[in-house]
Amino acid sequence: MASKEQLRKIAIYCDSYKPKDRNSLNMTSQIYEEKFESCENCSHYTEERKCELDLIDKVLSSLAMEHDLKS
Repeated sequence: MASKEQLRKIAIYCDSYKPKDRNSLNMTSQIYEEKFESCENCSHYTEERKCELDLIDKVLSSLAMEHDLKS
């Protein structure tokens, strides 16, 4: 499972990131920080904490490869 920091990085680099409608957010169960893009705030992120487009691992792999190229 990806960490909160990874979920933020994924959202920044994911071409399919789409913020949830503000009215659909459950404001009582979690703190929503509008200033941060995160998978947790994406309309494709399910209650089971998974991307319904199955992009988390793909984007993480891409970020890791990019990091390796810079090293």
